[in-house]
Amino acid sequence: MELSGIELRYLVNEIMAQAGSGYYLSSINAVTRDSFLLKLHHPTQQDIMLVLSVKGIWITKLKLKTMEKSNLEKMLQSELERAKLESIEQAGSERIVSLRFRQPDDRIRIIIAEFFGEGNIVLCDQNMQILAILNPIEVRHRTLRVGLRYAFPPSRGVDVFQITFEQLISLKKEAKGLDVLRWIGRGVSMPKKFVEEVARRAGVSAKQTADLADDEVRRIFETIQSLVAGISSGTGHEPVVISAGGKPVDAFPIITEEAQKMEPKRTASFMEAVDEVLTGEIFDVGRSTRTVEIDKQIAVLEHDLAEQNKAKEAVLAKSADIRKLADELMRLSYSGSDENKLREVLAANSAELVSEKGIKYIEIAGEHTEFQANLAKLASMLFGRAKELERGNASIEEASTKLKSDIEKLHSQTAAIQKKMAVQKQVSKEWFERYRWFVTSDGLLAIGGRDAPSNSALIRKYLTENDIVFHAEVHGSPFFIIKNAAAAAREGSIDDSLRQVAQATVSFSRAWKDGLSSADAYWVFPEQIKKGAPTGQFLPKGSFVIEGKRSYIKGIEARLAIGVANLNGREVLVCGPADAIKKRSLVYCILQQGGLDPMNAAKKTKAELVSAAGEGLADSIKMISLDDFVRSLPNGQSRVSFTAKGEQAGLPLEQ
Repeated sequence: MELSGIELRYLVNEIMAQAGSGYYLSSINAVTRDSFLLKLHHPTQQDIMLVLSVKGIWITKLKLKTMEKSNLEKMLQSELERAKLESIEQAGSERIVSLRFRQPDDRIRIIIAEFFGEGNIVLCDQNMQILAILNPIEVRHRTLRVGLRYAFPPSRGVDVFQITFEQLISLKKEAKGLDVLRWIGRGVSMPKKFVEEVARRAGVSAKQTADLADDEVRRIFETIQSLVAGISSGTGHEPVVISAGGKPVDAFPIITEEAQKMEPKRTASFMEAVDEVLTGEIFDVGRSTRTVEIDKQIAVLEHDLAEQNKAKEAVLAKSADIRKLADELMRLSYSGSDENKLREVLAANSAELVSEKGIKYIEIAGEHTEFQANLAKLASMLFGRAKELERGNASIEEASTKLKSDIEKLHSQTAAIQKKMAVQKQVSKEWFERYRWFVTSDGLLAIGGRDAPSNSALIRKYLTENDIVFHAEVHGSPFFIIKNAAAAAREGSIDDSLRQVAQATVSFSRAWKDGLSSADAYWVFPEQIKKGAPTGQFLPKGSFVIEGKRSYIKGIEARLAIGVANLNGREVLVCGPADAIKKRSLVYCILQQGGLDPMNAAKKTKAELVSAAGEGLADSIKMISLDDFVRSLPNGQSRVSFTAKGEQAGLPLEQ
């Protein structure tokens, strides 16, 4: 599938509508050599998974992982990660998009993506000097390589977004002997499928350009404007996916006459249609790169098997020819024979009597058998040779069986890889999963901030009058809230939950990183939280004024556990107090301060959980990324002191 400039405009507009404010690039990873997955993160909004490929740019709802390395990956990561996305723009109606990022130190980085020909992805600085490039090129009109300034290719046709009626009239005058379809296709930057639709809607499909009246040109112009506006804005979309052989191969934003002939399947949006088709193409490329060596081995073995089968068939054919001759010679021996009859039988069976060094032989199918005047004896000798050949065929059959077995094993390996790389939709996450969270032993949902922006978002956006709020008397303490716990807290019936959330608040503060063994925490009701600073004072981001009585829980130990729990049918990481995590998890590790940095602690924790889990669960844990482990662990060094199965193995996590 190839995206047109009109379709690309819609995708760019839609992406900017979703990611245009406050998103930064959390991570960028190669999926294949020429396609990348960009994770755009926002303090309060859902993450956006953006695919940037030489085929196009789109938001994906499918799970993508690295299937092939790219030489561009490390450079993109070092130059772009943690940078704020400022804009995504299309170059006119060309199939070229630029993504502009701003680093925390105000450095500007720009990605230019070209979606025509072999495609290209180019990383530039603010002056458009090329820092890295996927496919360096040197052609007549431009040269692209590291160190040079990026140059746009020459425009092809009139910009369909800017075209005027006068330009269309001028293009008509320049057209010499062209029919309408070729005239529009050459003069205006539109793909064939939309050119045909414009001509059909304008009622001029079968005409020659020279025969068009001005009012017909006006009708073409207005149809182009209407079609382009509808496709690029998304109004009037009827998105469909076209499949061939059960595989999605094309996507249309509208149902054209061409699309109607190909059994179109409706989708919720054109973005989803593009995702289904182009992400599917990426998976095809990834699968082929993953199995290329196995495929080569299979090809060699299949060639060997074909040769074995040829040899086997040749031996069987030779044996059959010899048996047929032997049978006829035996009958001839019974009826009596002379030399003429013998020669007739030999000739009829493509055999002949030859002499070598004074010895006569019967030659048939490349085999030599010493001639015997006694035809019965000669026939017996030929029968014996046929049997020898057939016995020899057994070894060929044995070799063929082994080859078939080896091929089957390799096909099984390929199937396993294909199954592992099956297209899967991303699971929609719960809103609280962007924060720290766990479920207490009383079944209450506790949610905490990760940093100042998320602290602020948690209190301002999600705190209700039915909740209670926790904070620790330690620098860098997060805010934690227990949802729907205010009434129970007043009754004094959730003491275990209060202590567990207090422990989480202390453990996720600077106490862990600074090596403090314990600290104090307190909780208050929502009405005690004042979101504005007193007159004449300033509140840092993520800070709030707390009024009234604070209910303290003192001497709380900094201690955590991390476990894998089942949330709505999927395995997720949960980190919090040991009592709560043990009760709710399928498998868990106790964490203590000190030891390994976050990345190595994440690797150790993942290995421990995989080792302690059963086979099925272990596979699920292996699929959880190290980044997710790092995000779940407290800031600072950690070590695993104990690993075990949880108490609620196989049960859904309560919310």
